[in-house]
Amino acid sequence: MGLNQEILISVIIPFYNEKDYFDECFLSVINQTYKNFEIIIVNDGSDKYFEEKLENLQIKHSKKVRVFNQQNKGVSSARNFGIKQSKGEYIAFIDADDVWLPHKLEHQLEQIRALNTNFLHSSYFLIDEDEKFIGKFKAEKLNYEQLYKSCDIGLSTVLIKSDLIKRHLFKNISTKEDYVCWLEVVKEIKELIGDQEVVMKYRSKKGSLSSNFFIKFLNAFKVYFIFEKKNFFYSLYSTFILSIKWLEKSYKIIYKYPEKIEFTFISDINQIEFEKSFFLSGLNMASLSNIDLFYLNSKHIIFWPDGYCAKYLISDFVKTPGRKIISDFQLHKRINKIYLCGNESKLQKNYLEKKFHKTIHTINLPFFKNIKQIKKFKLDIDDNSLIILNISTPKQEIMANQILIDNKDKKIFIFCLGGGMPMISGEEKIVPENIEKLNLEWLWRLRTNTFFRLKRLLLTSYLFLLKKFTNYFDKINFKKIN
Repeated sequence: MGLNQEILISVIIPFYNEKDYFDECFLSVINQTYKNFEIIIVNDGSDKYFEEKLENLQIKHSKKVRVFNQQNKGVSSARNFGIKQSKGEYIAFIDADDVWLPHKLEHQLEQIRALNTNFLHSSYFLIDEDEKFIGKFKAEKLNYEQLYKSCDIGLSTVLIKSDLIKRHLFKNISTKEDYVCWLEVVKEIKELIGDQEVVMKYRSKKGSLSSNFFIKFLNAFKVYFIFEKKNFFYSLYSTFILSIKWLEKSYKIIYKYPEKIEFTFISDINQIEFEKSFFLSGLNMASLSNIDLFYLNSKHIIFWPDGYCAKYLISDFVKTPGRKIISDFQLHKRINKIYLCGNESKLQKNYLEKKFHKTIHTINLPFFKNIKQIKKFKLDIDDNSLIILNISTPKQEIMANQILIDNKDKKIFIFCLGGGMPMISGEEKIVPENIEKLNLEWLWRLRTNTFFRLKRLLLTSYLFLLKKFTNYFDKINFKKIN
């Protein structure tokens, strides 16, 4: 690594009862490519369970992590306490539900020193609670006048000189506390440098204070009226302009700034080179309706054309049923172990053992109600293993990506086959050829579990058509592996 590792960075995480996303947040910090940092976690009056969890984390990472407990005083108080306890030359912030990309600190420290500035903020991806890609925010250089009109700084992307932030602590306000802080900072240093590099995934959560429009509007008014000391009517006018700018910014995040992402697809399963980890999935209406779940994982996924809807997106469309993928597949020499993962099935296990002449190791997955449960489910998989998943889209793809994350130092190859495995193994009847040629498999499958399948069909149809008519697929390019 070319960057000098002598500079200490203090990373401050305010924490309050975050049960769903903190583990991922913490791992994104502890696994940074730049290693000279301390993590200061300020527990703002969380329940006893979380207090014990944070204490265990401190014991496990005693050289990196310091945990402080205080009575519940709010996020501003927690950040300010962390700032006062910090030892680093620079300070970075991350909220307990956000995720840094691995190069965040290294890249920003290089930039902040090369540009000879005391403040840097960067671009970020916006995702929702289910990991769906919403859009991209692009950071820009801001002076006071520009910042006054629109708060265009992602808190969890900021890297700031320690002595600078210690002169401008966060104010006690339920939201917009960072906006007040940055307005004070920009008055001192004249401009806030914005960096085009994406360094974070910001999570938009329903029901959070920052998502409540009325509270945001009221606190924006307080920013101008109380902290910027503008008169009542000018503060009201400024709040209105800020709201208009927010709508404009939201449009840019969702529709203007995201780059076109490239996915790969294959027509012959045996064309895949098993050189790096991947997961394979069928390109059909179900996967296309959930493509925003895979947007940020495009490098890990390979598609095969499985449904008629894929014809709208790839030029040389040749439909290949999931059962044919596994029946045509010749076991690669790199693969040492095979897992059948998902719904337990003796018929599927027997079919795979007969086909591959290997012991099949089964992992029975629980029924996942939501994506949060999938992300908490950990699997330790042996290196150079093939995993065959037999649950439905999009749960199988989310599970596959989570397995790759949890086994990032290994080569893991995952086939998301869904209903293909029950058919090829004889558990379910194979779609009649005449039905398949008419692309009416979905209608044929409604004969069993009718209500469940119809509900799922209506949802995926709605999501697919919504993306089609809002030109969402313009963001995506499909490249064939030759």
